Amino acid sequence: MIFSASGRPSLIVPITGTTTQKLLEEAVAAENAGADVIEWRIDFLIAAHANLSFATIGREVISPILAATQIPLLLTIRTHEEGGQVKLTPARYRLLIAELLDTLVHLNADPTRIGVDLEYRFKETPALAAGASNWGCTVVISYHDWHETPDNEVLYLIFEEILQIPKVVAKLAVTAQSTADVPRLLQVTAQIVQDFHRPVIALAMGEMGKDSRLQGWEYGSVATFVAVDTPSAPGQPTMEEVQAYFGN
Repeated sequence: MIFSASGRPSLIVPITGTTTQKLLEEAVAAENAGADVIEWRIDFLIAAHANLSFATIGREVISPILAATQIPLLLTIRTHEEGGQVKLTPARYRLLIAELLDTLVHLNADPTRIGVDLEYRFKETPALAAGASNWGCTVVISYHDWHETPDNEVLYLIFEEILQIPKVVAKLAVTAQSTADVPRLLQVTAQIVQDFHRPVIALAMGEMGKDSRLQGWEYGSVATFVAVDTPSAPGQPTMEEVQAYFGN
């Protein structure tokens, strides 16, 4: 798994460049700043270059990033409905993920350095997750609620449903509407980890949810997202804030 147990959460730094040179610069800067994992938000590049092929992406972006850095790479195509840059039909999403996985195999990429984010809302996700897991990479199944933090029973149910998919990391990102939302989310996270003994990522977006990104580790969340330059989501802490909090 690309997320390591090191006494603090793995620090994931998203990169969002829309040119190959910018992406490489962002990746190197993320590692130098202290990232444990680089998340490449591929949807930014797709939005800027709609006809770009994954063969080109593999040759011009993935291979250079893996060569220039030593840390794992999490690959994410975030759709508009989940807060990303591109609107995709289920068929198009499935095709893009399948092409991405084929590209990784053809590149002879080391699967132990690769993570792939899959959105839970697509019915094709369990089959895609199985293929990615069989190849050997880390699979993160993500669910985003940009409106609220659901009731505790609903939070638990979402986690539980995602964890029915074997071998995956469940990621749940909600939106804090009050300071009470953060402790609720963290309590449910702790209960899920106790009940399922599986890795999860839990966070509340927005300024009122910022504490969840720092305190989640204490409740079982294995990773948190950190900004080196421009935050990719509301409430995302800076690397300096995170390092000060954890004392490193």
